[in-house]
Amino acid sequence: MPQIITNQASIRYRYGETDATALSNIATASLAQPLRVDKSSLESVYRAGDELTYILTVTNGGTTALTNVTLQDTLGTFTAGMEQITPLAFVPDALLFIDGANNGVITPAITDNSITFTIPSLPGQSSALIVYKVTPTGFAPLAEDAQITNTVTASADGIAESVTDSLTVTADSYADVNIFKSMTTDGDTITYTFDITNSGNAPAEDIVLTDAFDPAPASITVIVNGTVFPATDYTYAGGVLTLPNTTGDALTLPPATITTDPVTGEVTLTPSSLTITVVGTL
Repeated sequence: MPQIITNQASIRYRYGETDATALSNIATASLAQPLRVDKSSLESVYRAGDELTYILTVTNGGTTALTNVTLQDTLGTFTAGMEQITPLAFVPDALLFIDGANNGVITPAITDNSITFTIPSLPGQSSALIVYKVTPTGFAPLAEDAQITNTVTASADGIAESVTDSLTVTADSYADVNIFKSMTTDGDTITYTFDITNSGNAPAEDIVLTDAFDPAPASITVIVNGTVFPATDYTYAGGVLTLPNTTGDALTLPPATITTDPVTGEVTLTPSSLTITVVGTL
């Protein structure tokens, strides 16, 4: 925060045999700090397993060099119950740029709850950028609209007060659908099983399964989650299955179940699932 300075003037004067005084208004001004820091990200949302790219910009607004400029990043650490929870992890390597020039890799000191970068010297009227990546840990909140707030604190030799900046990223709202197909045979009977899962925090809607069977069964029975699916609700022609058809009931998958351990703070994601079984005669 800039230092606010205030000042008030007074005057003395005389009229006739009387001495008098008058006070000016109180003037204020901001005294610019030589050290400033800003934190930004190339991404505004995050997903489990995806990387975020952070950029720290530290500026020396003074005329002389600052030494031992340190930038400590909390990695979003917060307290849950009695535990310190850190939802982000540093991904090597970080790059340092001073006044636009690439100064190569900069390696932070790493603890359980933060990382700290140190720039030995930053010239006056200069800026340094540190570009680095983080990834969500098993403690990152994943529910829709969950947030991670990340704070960086900058300090330097001879600077009385450190400066900070914070950045908030939000859990992305998405469905993440995967499908696994298996086949078994028993004489002239062939069974196709489709296990479909959603690992996202939003529902997957209007699911349509298409498969071109080869060899094509002469006739099929479709079962969805243990219930026979009406033949009028899917199309099967020329060995190609489309489920559902344009008039059939839509298939959906709810969001994954996301739970947080009340003791450890660890986040567990359990995908929702849908099983489609197709039984045919060859």
